[in-house]
Amino acid sequence: MIKKISIDQLKVGMYITDMSNQWIPDGNSSRKGIIKSQVNIDKIKQLGVSTIHIDTSKGADCVDVAPLDKKEQLQKEQLASIQQQSGVDSPNDAVNVDGRVADQINDRESAEKVHAQAKDIIGDVLDDVKSGKGIDAHVVSSMAEELTDSLDRNSSALACLTRIRAKDTYLLEHSVNVGILLGLFARSMKVERKTVAELVTGGLLHDIGKIIVPDEVLNKPGKLESEEWEEMQRHVTYGEQVLDVTEGLSDLSRSICALHHERLDGSGYPRKLAAENISQYGRMAAVVDVYDAITADRVYHQGMSPNEALKKLIEWSVFHLDKDLVYGFIRCVSIYPVGTLVALDNGRAGVVIEINAAEPKKPLLRVFYDMKAKCKTPPYLQDLASRINKNKIVATIDARQLQINEMEFM
Repeated sequence: MIKKISIDQLKVGMYITDMSNQWIPDGNSSRKGIIKSQVNIDKIKQLGVSTIHIDTSKGADCVDVAPLDKKEQLQKEQLASIQQQSGVDSPNDAVNVDGRVADQINDRESAEKVHAQAKDIIGDVLDDVKSGKGIDAHVVSSMAEELTDSLDRNSSALACLTRIRAKDTYLLEHSVNVGILLGLFARSMKVERKTVAELVTGGLLHDIGKIIVPDEVLNKPGKLESEEWEEMQRHVTYGEQVLDVTEGLSDLSRSICALHHERLDGSGYPRKLAAENISQYGRMAAVVDVYDAITADRVYHQGMSPNEALKKLIEWSVFHLDKDLVYGFIRCVSIYPVGTLVALDNGRAGVVIEINAAEPKKPLLRVFYDMKAKCKTPPYLQDLASRINKNKIVATIDARQLQINEMEFM
């Protein structure tokens, strides 16, 4: 039986089956085995691990903790509750499928251009900082304004592009994605437009300090030694130092870099701030940063599906992340976020390419797979909110189980 426990509950005799954590790379230490001494526990704590998975069939139990399957059921129930709160059954307001698809195609073309420009600009910024040059805040802020305009036109078109990525360009794409998702989140909370643009700017630059971290640490596929992990954590301080001498940035934009790794229980870094010292925007940045990070494939981490990532956010909202903001973010990206692979009741499967805020269970899909025949089919767009649509989502799917790459159809 698999259980997830806090590091303080770990005892000699327990069997570790997984040591995943939102801040510790998957390959950061030996991930399986029996705990034979307190020394082992102390070493794990030094890595900054806060939670751990144990297998009670192979080692000692932790009677105070429920099995993982019960927690997963609770997560599903909480997601369903959020879905109920955010959705409204109003079939008379459903958008005409042809109009919605046509708008999606046009907005996607516009979003692609802005997204490509953002990647080029942030790529140049990263190169400049690495070579010791400064940041042109005006260029970054102007790019943030264009991204904000694109979000105003069609947020799903831009959000769709955040799911198309390559793991060898993680830092670049993560920076752009956090800017976009933070803007999307802020818009959903009715934040004034000027502030949205400043948050997008902060998101674009939140990880700028990582370019100063040595490549052998930043991209190490195996275990990070304690000194290397300390160096990795310094990327926040490095980023603050760069942004502090960058003229033209707002204090809000700078704060995103400083606060995105702080946690409400004081377990974050670099300052281990208490909850009352972390601003709402810093808390929002933490949620967005974690979501994008855990859905990305990296050299040391295989990304999870958007739907599974939402469950992890719910789990981490118990101690680390702001629960109200986590739930707000889930409402923002929808119960089936862009990029989610779903199965329909007719035996077909497709990927969500546009959410439906009014009716979360009825997004716009690109259908491309036959679950019964277990093969790809010619792709087509299907709007589940269309009056003529008779299908509904019955499950989410892990694309890896089907040995397909849903990103090809985004």
